[in-house]
Amino acid sequence: MTDIKFLGEDDFLSAMENENKAWFDKEAVSGTHESFDGTRLRYFTITPDNPKACIVVVHGMAEFIEKYREYLWYLYRAGYKVFFMEQRGHGYSEGKCPEPDVIYIDSYETYVKDLHHFIKAVVEPNLGDLPLFLIAHSMGGCTGALYLEEHPETFKAAILSSPMMKMKGADYPAILVTLIGLYAKLTGKSKKLAPNQKHFDPTVTVTNSSAISAPRFEFQLSMRRADEHYQTCGASFGWAVASMKASRKAIKNAGKIKIPLTVMTAGCDHLIDPAGYEAFKENVPAAVFHHYEKSRHEIFNADEITRKQYFTDVLTTLDKYLNNAK
Repeated sequence: MTDIKFLGEDDFLSAMENENKAWFDKEAVSGTHESFDGTRLRYFTITPDNPKACIVVVHGMAEFIEKYREYLWYLYRAGYKVFFMEQRGHGYSEGKCPEPDVIYIDSYETYVKDLHHFIKAVVEPNLGDLPLFLIAHSMGGCTGALYLEEHPETFKAAILSSPMMKMKGADYPAILVTLIGLYAKLTGKSKKLAPNQKHFDPTVTVTNSSAISAPRFEFQLSMRRADEHYQTCGASFGWAVASMKASRKAIKNAGKIKIPLTVMTAGCDHLIDPAGYEAFKENVPAAVFHHYEKSRHEIFNADEITRKQYFTDVLTTLDKYLNNAK
């Protein structure tokens, strides 16, 4: 693995405001493309000198490019060309609700189609003969799993980080999920906040968040406060119903994933039920699991020891994938 110095707690903000910002402003090239239905989605490409492979990064719910600046920096410094698309309804991509901080999707098949169109229109024309890997987090991890099941030949290998295989508190019978979705449509609530969801709150703290690293949480929150495009926050009825259906489908069809797969899970995850990982693992017995017992949902924003181990594991896994792809 390339020798990379991972940021700690004390040097994070200074590095992000100076070296990382200068790097991102210079190297991250942004663009937009029309997805399969005409929705315009923003994306970024970041290309090091003589890249050794390409990676598509798929983010999670309520996330955006700025949240991944540290992560993408490490991938770049390790020699990987990165493609990052803000999923519909997120960041500067189209598809927002009338209340722009509420997240809606009709079906995860739409996310999958968006990803496939992005790969065909943007990634593959700029791939050359380099191998292509996937890194996907949370909601993106569920989307990524569904994509791998439908398009088994696109990627050479994949890493799913805290993938949304089963949301806590969402263990409803399939018929009830369908009825909730029908109720939301009939009452016009599909794009309204689901129960227990909230609008963007600029005063939230790290205490009850998915992160442990306070500097990282504050840095990302400052980006959200400053830019309304980054304030996506609460799940709609429609998103919740689509997510429950998607996670069950991802587990059911997991046996269709034939490429090398690594799954990274958090021990203090308040969003994901570990039973989903167990069910997923039964259907993909060859998958390698890394467990980070002290981490909350966002392992890349965990405590310093866990976080540095996570990034080490990510880069080591990618280099292993690269060696196997040669």
